[in-house]
Amino acid sequence: MKKLLTLFCLMLGLSSTQVLAAADNPVELIKDGSRQVLDILKQDNGKNTKQVRQQAEAVAVPLFDFPRMTALAVGLGWRQASPDQRNELTQQFQTLLVRTYSTTMTRFKTAQVNVQPNPVPGANGKDVTVKSSVTLPGNANPVAVDYVLNKGDKGWKIYNVSVEGASLVTVYRNSFNEEIRKNGVDGLIKLLQDKNAGPASAAAAAKGKG
Repeated sequence: MKKLLTLFCLMLGLSSTQVLAAADNPVELIKDGSRQVLDILKQDNGKNTKQVRQQAEAVAVPLFDFPRMTALAVGLGWRQASPDQRNELTQQFQTLLVRTYSTTMTRFKTAQVNVQPNPVPGANGKDVTVKSSVTLPGNANPVAVDYVLNKGDKGWKIYNVSVEGASLVTVYRNSFNEEIRKNGVDGLIKLLQDKNAGPASAAAAAKGKG
């Protein structure tokens, strides 16, 4: 989960201005976004960390397809959910991800990102996987990172990330499915609400369960 954490930290700080201009090119979206997030994180001086995080969160959220991410993370339980339950699940999962990962993003402001130029098309013709490698501070070995994007009416949006083959949505799906089996969709909603209502440390603990 540490590597997944690092990836999401990087992607949560995307700056929307130039990235949205690259929305029709998934490689440029990732490349420009990675460069801009590092610029944002470098503004952190130890006294403005909260402001840097808030800036990153505000510009990043529109670049992710959270409903699609949530549907994948919930898995079969998504079919059981009503429209209202799906909306609540999406909102709570989005909040959980932002709270869990944004709190530590400034640790990775010196990371180096190398984005491969040729995306791998998906079987449905609407998805692509953009491959990259991330070199973290104090670690000479690059981490393989795959960004999965879908093209909709508003261009490309990220809906999953994998680090060294470990998928973010799959990691969460395991614990989500278990909760649904025990307590139903409402039980999962309550679990997410409780995590999000607690201190940031409680949200951070979710990565351990995921």
